[in-house]
Amino acid sequence: MQNTICVDLERQRRNNMGRPLSKDILGIDVIGDADGSTGIRVEFYDASLRTDGAIVKQRGAKTFVCTRDANVGTPNIKDSTSTTTCVLKNGAPNAIGQMRLFGRVGSNSGAEVNIAKITKRVATDFSGNRYTWELENDSTNDYIVLTAV
Repeated sequence: MQNTICVDLERQRRNNMGRPLSKDILGIDVIGDADGSTGIRVEFYDASLRTDGAIVKQRGAKTFVCTRDANVGTPNIKDSTSTTTCVLKNGAPNAIGQMRLFGRVGSNSGAEVNIAKITKRVATDFSGNRYTWELENDSTNDYIVLTAV
């Protein structure tokens, strides 16, 4: 019986996603919600490639619920027919349930980096490089700015 408790505790630690993303950071929305806030842009694949995606909810460090931009701000944003649960992928998504989230090093015009895992403070790319990140807005869109750790 004592071994069972240890296994359960280890399973809880392994399934923990770390610090989840905040709904907004310094007034800039990360996750879109039903009041019209759009959040950061993602590419995801539902029935076809969508380049106008927004994050509705974070399920894990690598898993998100995404929807098309047109659904953000509508009452049916939480409806399962309007959303797709997606996992981060390196490169363009080409199968249902895949998504691409990227940031730029230094500024909006910096080198583009695909993100493999993101928590409240740290983003990791597919090569294992770690970055601190922040959101900026250039009046047309929110974007992720990465700084190497």
